Amino acid sequence: MDLCASALAQRKLPHRVRKKSGEYRPSADAIPVMTMKVSKGLEFPVVALPGVGHMPAPGEDEKEAARVFYVAATRAM
Repeated sequence: MDLCASALAQRKLPHRVRKKSGEYRPSADAIPVMTMKVSKGLEFPVVALPGVGHMPAPGEDEKEAARVFYVAATRAM
């Protein structure tokens, strides 16, 4: 998440990092950057999932990683 936010900042693109539930403002004129878990229940016109090729993380349960990936991948409208 921080790497994505840094890349957007370097390119001077407006973005907003969402670290927990309850902080999302859909009317903000910025690219929302958040974890897959925090995206649950939200929808977006476009969704990018960087780092998917590195899932699951070392020590992470494969089924839990697949569940969280599903949550994130289904956020696109």
